[in-house]
Formats: sequence, structure tokens, C-alpha cells
Amino acid sequence: MELRGQLKSWNDQKGFGFIRSEQNGDEVFAHISAMRGARRPIQGDRVLYLSEPDKDGRLRATHVRLDAGLSIDEPKIRHKPSNAMVKAKASDRPHNRPNRSARVNQPLPKVVAYSSLLVLPTSGLMRLGGQGIHWPLYAYFLASLLAFGLYLHDKRRAQHSGWRTPEAQLHLIELLGGWPGALIAQQTLRHKTRKIAFQIIFWLIVMAHQIAWLDYLYLQRLRHLVLQLSS
Repeated sequence: MELRGQLKSWNDQKGFGFIRSEQNGDEVFAHISAMRGARRPIQGDRVLYLSEPDKDGRLRATHVRLDAGLSIDEPKIRHKPSNAMVKAKASDRPHNRPNRSARVNQPLPKVVAYSSLLVLPTSGLMRLGGQGIHWPLYAYFLASLLAFGLYLHDKRRAQHSGWRTPEAQLHLIELLGGWPGALIAQQTLRHKTRKIAFQIIFWLIVMAHQIAWLDYLYLQRLRHLVLQLSS
């Protein structure tokens, strides 16, 4: 059965690149010899493909076609392009078009959003520290380091088709306080960001931590005040 993916990278001069699977985020090596269609692929193309492990156990695409309906296969697309063709493609590309990755990876909004998520935990940890309770701060710090390490390991395993870290294990570390490190890992490594089911559980964990700190900082005091007034 054909799988859907997107060409994460493509070197047209060398005739190979990597497909990122839309199902599980795996990266699959693709060579121009496996390409079928009316034109050569370009980075960012959505494709349908078949794959199998090579002799080293790494995934390799055996059949690739553009996800744009059926088209006549032109064998000449599998020939190495001449330097003139490469230069022509480069000259045809609009120079005034903003780079898509630059638009998506705007750092300032992400930093602001990430900082806002840390307001409640930081305030709560500071109050606990003032009371001589420091273990929650250590737990957050160590769990975040562990979460980043697990994401990095899983990313590398995915690139080499190795044994993956179970998602339940990642979520457990996030729940134990590692969600800040997990969020940094997701954005810097570009890992697990497109899997909707995973992201839903992740953000539910983040919101649970936010609600817990909100309750500790404000709602408990408000309930205590209401009880005093009612008595």
C-alpha cells in the first residue's frame, strides 16, 4: 500500500533526497531511479511511495510518484540533469518570494509563547522555594533534560530506522515535569510536531500543569477566602 509523505530534502544535481512520512514522521531515502512521473521532484513536493529496508536496515523508497493524480511516466526524468538545466531552474525561481521555512520558524513569537507557559510554573516554584521546598524545581529540571535526551535519541533512531522510544514513555516524562524540555526538543529538532494525536496528548499534559499551578497560586487562596467569609 502506498504511503503519503513530503520531500523534506532533495538534491537534484545528485538525484536523491529524503521523504518524511505523514503517518509516523519516519524519514525514507529516495533516489531518482525510483521516481515515476512527468517531471523531476523538487523539495517540498508531496509524494506517494513504497519503501523497504536496505541491507543495513534503513528505509529506502522503491517507487515514488507525485501526489497529484496519475500522469505519464517520462523515463528521461531519471537521467542526471545538465548544469544548464540546473541554472535554468534556479533563474526561473522567483527571488522575491519569502522563504517558507523562514516564515514558519519565526523565533520571536515562539519565544514569547514559550515564556508565557513558564510564568505559572516559575511563580509556583519560587513560592515553594521560599518555603524551603526545592524538590519540584529539581524534578522539573531533571525531567526536562531527560525529555530532551529522549527526543534526540528518538529523532536519530527515526532517521536510521532503529528502535524507537515509545510515545507513552515520552508522555510519562512530560507528565512528571519534563514538558518544557520536550517542547524545546520538538521545536529545535522538528520532531513529533506533525503527529496530531501525539500533540493533543502533549498539550493536554501542558494544560494540566498550568491548571495545577494556577490552583496552587490563586484558586486555593480564593477558596480559603470564600470559606472564611461564609463562616
